[in-house]
Amino acid sequence: MRNVHGRLGRIATLSLSLVLVGGAFAQGRGAAFDQRRAEVVASAAGRPLASARAGGPAQTLAAFLQSRGRDAASVGALRTAETRTGARGMTHLRVEQSVDGLAVYGAYAKAAFDASGNLVHLIDRLSRVPAAALAPARIDAQEALRVALARLHPDAQASLRPMSTAGNTTVFEGGVFFHEAPTVTAVAAPLADGTMARAWLVSTWSNARNLLNHTLVSGDGEVLKVELRTASDSYNVFPVDPGKGPQTIVNGPGAGNAQSPAGWLAGRSEKNTSISGNNVAAYLDTDHNNRADAGGTKVTGGNFLAAANLAAQPATAVNQAVAVQNLFYLNNRVHDILYSYGFNESAGNFQVDNFGKGGAGADPVSAEAQDGGGLDNANFATPADGSKPRMQMFLWTGPLPTHEVVVSAPGINATYGAKGAQFGPALTTTGLSQAIVASSPADACATVSAAVSGKIALVDRGTCDFVTKAQKVQAAGALGMIVANNQGGTDTFVMGGTNRRVTIPSVMISQNDGAALRSLASPKNGTMRLKAVQPLLIDGSLDSGVVYHEYGHGLSWRMIGGMSGPLAGAIGEGASDGVAMLINGNDKMGVYAGSSPNGIRRFPYAGYPLNYGNVTGAEVHDDGEIYAAVIWRLIELFPADTGRANLFTYYVNGMNFTPSTPAYEDMRDGILAAVAVGSNPGDRCTIWSAFAQFGIGVGASGVVNPDGITVTITPSFAKPGDCP
Repeated sequence: MRNVHGRLGRIATLSLSLVLVGGAFAQGRGAAFDQRRAEVVASAAGRPLASARAGGPAQTLAAFLQSRGRDAASVGALRTAETRTGARGMTHLRVEQSVDGLAVYGAYAKAAFDASGNLVHLIDRLSRVPAAALAPARIDAQEALRVALARLHPDAQASLRPMSTAGNTTVFEGGVFFHEAPTVTAVAAPLADGTMARAWLVSTWSNARNLLNHTLVSGDGEVLKVELRTASDSYNVFPVDPGKGPQTIVNGPGAGNAQSPAGWLAGRSEKNTSISGNNVAAYLDTDHNNRADAGGTKVTGGNFLAAANLAAQPATAVNQAVAVQNLFYLNNRVHDILYSYGFNESAGNFQVDNFGKGGAGADPVSAEAQDGGGLDNANFATPADGSKPRMQMFLWTGPLPTHEVVVSAPGINATYGAKGAQFGPALTTTGLSQAIVASSPADACATVSAAVSGKIALVDRGTCDFVTKAQKVQAAGALGMIVANNQGGTDTFVMGGTNRRVTIPSVMISQNDGAALRSLASPKNGTMRLKAVQPLLIDGSLDSGVVYHEYGHGLSWRMIGGMSGPLAGAIGEGASDGVAMLINGNDKMGVYAGSSPNGIRRFPYAGYPLNYGNVTGAEVHDDGEIYAAVIWRLIELFPADTGRANLFTYYVNGMNFTPSTPAYEDMRDGILAAVAVGSNPGDRCTIWSAFAQFGIGVGASGVVNPDGITVTITPSFAKPGDCP
């Protein structure tokens, strides 16, 4: 099932990096390098893969490999590379292979043994070793170095004179071009056709651009593989949003970190408006075709350093580049944070390569900056594990009106600022001109009288959703709809909703302007239209709270399951606010995108006044606020250092204990279950305290009624008897 969450708002150096460069694998005379992925073998609970044997872990592993069909030559080639002790007395053994005195490039196994020496987990990337000796290489180490440099640095000026040899490695004089002297090591290379051949592993590290490369060159002089081991990607970003500080240049983590083992950047030929990596592909999609827009400029060296001009429209070329690099950074950051708290491969996270750690790969986030499909919104669609989710980030209209209603009455000409709706046809600068008539009933939530036929209907906000109002006045023959806000005095916003059956345009005016318009004498004629000069738009891709909220939908859908319906849908919205708050520590959502110091929710979450009893099932964002308020209260109750980390762990791990399509009390119980298996069970009463404060205490119940729309809520403010 493909699910989409929209309407976020109240309109609702050096690292290990594996990067493949163009043509990195031989396609010519010889076979290509063996690109097999490692095989992961895990034991069932209480049943080890193999019992401990005399001789220790190495012997136990060898026997197990033989039992799985590994031939004697391949097992006999094993060499212990590392042994270390882990948690709970476990032993972690890493082995490699050696043939004819040469290390087999890329061949390894990682085995874990319990405290009794039993084999319980294996990552197997070993190669089949031939019984016969390997044929001699046709080129020597110096020629292999020349081949590598011709690929990587064709303009390099270096003498390449051999300086020393130790074992299988020769050191060459490189000159000032190199940060360290190049080395060439004789190795054995497993090939895709199942054979093995002598090869050369060439290590070069340049002064310029700090590029450390390992290049595998076959004995025939072909480049089999290039491994870039420098984390050189950097991003000029707003870490939170432009209201919280200027752009800052941050570096990608490189490879080798636990959350993103291959680093963030794919290392292909990236553009400033289209950046891809293992966790996310971020790109500009102004034409809303779900593909990267044409154009953009190539970025070399992985440095995405466009500087924002916030005095210009987001549509300028430099600001479009800023949007993409910011969105790429924020998606990677939330990926790595959630990974560290349990949203990893086996939990169904979003990655191209899962590195043999479980789950289905090939599903990085498709993150679309400045998506042309709407305004004042964002959404995140989460398919099943193994299919790519899509995040669509829209532009926001800011506090100034984008539309206007110009009214003519006897002796009066008035202009009221307005904002257009997400549903219905878009207005032009010419707009729609017609008489304006108040609907009856005023809120247009029931059948509307024919008095509005052929006219523009003036409708009060409230009681029912905006699409319903539009359908009611349209059915009565109205040609357009003006909704007057019922709160906020001068506030307007983009009315949310989608329905292809709505064929009339709609705008919202403020509460004060609505009262003024109603007071004008009839008949009154007016024009509702798009303003000729548009105010400065706001880019949602620069607001981390909005991005983290949307990503949070992917977290809950993948880890919990179904998150639709009046209760589960509301929880999904509140839980996504929770992700943003846990990362940013801010109780207000969408402050920058919504151009409001209090954010886009009805109330800030600190001191939130509503509770479970106020959940109605009518609007998921409103109802979701109650769950988000619980999370903020927990943030307040847990200390900011280790306690906050524990809370984030409970928050994510609790989803493992939560049924699909949950009620609020199911979320509570999931978090409590995570506390029970955590390191500090004393946090149980703190969890109860926050939930009970908002009516989700002992005995609280939320039920979706048979109509699937309305809900029956039984709040409770009670805590267990043993919790003070």
